[in-house]
Amino acid sequence: MNKTSVSAAAKFKDKFEEFVSDERRRRLYERESLAFDACELISHLMRTERTNKAELARRIGKAKSDITQLLSGSRNMTLHTFADITFALGYRVEFKARPLRSVRSEADAEAAKPTIYMYRFADHHRIKHPYQPETPQTPEKHAKSAGLVNAGLGA
Repeated sequence: MNKTSVSAAAKFKDKFEEFVSDERRRRLYERESLAFDACELISHLMRTERTNKAELARRIGKAKSDITQLLSGSRNMTLHTFADITFALGYRVEFKARPLRSVRSEADAEAAKPTIYMYRFADHHRIKHPYQPETPQTPEKHAKSAGLVNAGLGA
């Protein structure tokens, strides 16, 4: 990294730390982060199973537009819908909770990437999958797409 990008990264980290230092904003960030991760996981499973939105919609008895809205984040996904979708793709998802911490250092964040255990019904064995979104999104972009910036909570 050059000096400019290091400076920009440090500035961004400071802004992010400031943003999540408020309990209300941190709660919103964690909520949106979980929703984003759920959508990314579904997208990953769809690619793995070579299933498109139309086929997934057919399997769960919904319209393709419903799947598009769920995956874009424009519609709130319930846990029941999440379970229906992962079941239709042949997986069972387990959740793992961690204590909240103040903003982690970059090294901590890298070491603490979530691990999602997926059960494939056809295989009957557990697959350990280190989850990484296909297209990483910065917290600022995520907050903006979640409407947090427009609500006066972002930069």
